[in-house]
Amino acid sequence: MTDDVRLYRSTTDTVIAIGAWVAVTAGAALVVLLGATRSTQQLWALVPLALIALLVGELFWRPRIIWDEKSITLVNPYATTTVPWTMVVDIDTRFALTVVTPSRRYRSSAAPAAGALTMPRGGRDSLGPDQKGGVLRKSDALGTDSGDAAYIIRGAWHRLVESEAIPLGRAGSDRARVHVHVTALALSLLLAAATVPALLNL
Repeated sequence: MTDDVRLYRSTTDTVIAIGAWVAVTAGAALVVLLGATRSTQQLWALVPLALIALLVGELFWRPRIIWDEKSITLVNPYATTTVPWTMVVDIDTRFALTVVTPSRRYRSSAAPAAGALTMPRGGRDSLGPDQKGGVLRKSDALGTDSGDAAYIIRGAWHRLVESEAIPLGRAGSDRARVHVHVTALALSLLLAAATVPALLNL
């Protein structure tokens, strides 16, 4: 494995984000048109539309998983967590792709587990990367966000282990780094607070 940074992002979430933004943009254009031809009071509708656009970005566009030779980074809504490979003891998929360390579990919003209506790409008999005892956990199946991400990231992790690129004995001493997206959080709260009076003024 090279020093290149690798990235995983859910195709489903990307499509949802783009579709939602197109709809919000169309709605904003309609609001501006109505405001110009009828009443500027209609422009209050831009506030909740801005909130929706921001939430779409945080919930569907921002989440991703990034990794290199030193660490794996889980970019989630409103927070990013970087976990050194030296701390990783497992990659789980029960509720979402989850990086397991000796002290805690870090879940990724970019790779949620399959829902009740989700069918893996190869059907119920799809072979996943972590089939134990002949029983396939649906969240490990290829063709699901959690299964695809786990297959890719486990492969990268195993290659690093096999090449002895991960120092041993540091799982208890190394620490994960958490960065809160303060600006996005503050803006979301501001727009949420402004949405109530905006709706009352429509």
